Amino acid sequence: MEKIFAALLLIVPGFSQGQNLPRFDFNQEYLNVKVTKAKEYAQAIELEKGVLYQFYTMQEGMDVVLVLADKNQQNILEKDSPNGKFGPEILEYIPSESKTCWLKIKRLEDEGNPEEGVVSFYVKKFSKTEMLVREQTRQKLQVENKKNFLTADIDHFWEAFDQLKHAKTHYDSLTAFQNLYIDRATAGLIDFIDARNFTAEEYVKIVSKYPRYYHSVRPYTFEVKQAEPLIQEVFDKLKSLYANFKPFKVCFAIGPNRTGGTVSERFVLIGTEMTTTGDHVDFTEFDEASRPDPNKSRKVNIPQRIKSIIAHECIHTQQKNQLDSNAIVCMQLYGSLREGSANFISELVTGTTNYSEVNQYGDAHENEMWNEFKSTLCYPTAEKWMYNGNTVKDRPADLGYYIGYKITQAYYNNSKDKKQAIIDIIEIDDPIEFLQISRYDRVKKNQP
Repeated sequence: MEKIFAALLLIVPGFSQGQNLPRFDFNQEYLNVKVTKAKEYAQAIELEKGVLYQFYTMQEGMDVVLVLADKNQQNILEKDSPNGKFGPEILEYIPSESKTCWLKIKRLEDEGNPEEGVVSFYVKKFSKTEMLVREQTRQKLQVENKKNFLTADIDHFWEAFDQLKHAKTHYDSLTAFQNLYIDRATAGLIDFIDARNFTAEEYVKIVSKYPRYYHSVRPYTFEVKQAEPLIQEVFDKLKSLYANFKPFKVCFAIGPNRTGGTVSERFVLIGTEMTTTGDHVDFTEFDEASRPDPNKSRKVNIPQRIKSIIAHECIHTQQKNQLDSNAIVCMQLYGSLREGSANFISELVTGTTNYSEVNQYGDAHENEMWNEFKSTLCYPTAEKWMYNGNTVKDRPADLGYYIGYKITQAYYNNSKDKKQAIIDIIEIDDPIEFLQISRYDRVKKNQP
């Protein structure tokens, strides 16, 4: 198994580009295709009536436009995704008649875009069987997307993962993730991809780097299907606490191990591979700083953990997304309050927390942490206190969650009307005013 994964990125057909390829083959990846400001890439391609073709171009530092034109050079389709200089441009086309078309890859005329660069691309010609499967999948997705609790992406990911054992080239690995996972995305995964720019290329790289991790986390990812009744409990409890609560749909997908959860306008989005790591998950491929403490038990009730994560993320779906027009702009405090208040209310809802290590450290160093935090209270970002797992040293990451939690807790405890306090907490739009009313600065704090 490991040798197969290790080979995924190594067995790749090489190619050096001229203006036109001397020979063009479907279902093959072409690398290092040169595109310049003065000269686009163009290739004539013979297409058959009624056949599905997928045109896939990976941008590698240059923003390009992908064009499919007819024999008279009139555009049939054009694609320029809002993903900048990196990531894929993808077109799909079924011709109504057999004909010659032109595939063009053009540099986007935009300030700051390099005048020359390289891309990789392929044109996949789908078989009749593959086209039938895609249509069947489309029909199944219509049913799945009507649900409030989406898990089909988990199954799709592992189907793509299993296909890797048959991969002989990088193209085979790439299309496994593109066609079996990303092309079959639920409405939730589509939002997740838009929010985090997941690509088939990234999945190939990350699964090749951490095969033992993904293999060992697999059985745990299916446990989220047991969490559906618990998620309904979260919605019911939040509705009882906060009358304005609007339930969101929830999507569980598999990511490239860099996002545990986020939200879109329609969904709470969960990176299942990061939120279902049970006691038998293999972290030996990770660097030492990224591995869990071997002395601490990792036995967890995964459905209960999912319940806590959903409660936290659901609070984000209810929060205001901008400050009051009269509020002092104080982004470090505001960011910490958004995360800390989500933790506080999710704890009210579930009775549990997913931040025990952060809380333990915070409780032991609360006074010194607060003095440090308030010395940069209105710093324009919260980067020194949150989302800093790759940079923080000598203490846990994300301690801004703890600070925000403690301020929120003080606000709630000092409020006579607890129902109104919940509304105030969720709808924070003036962080300085909220801090002042909480009187947290006056609370006696622990110190080492």
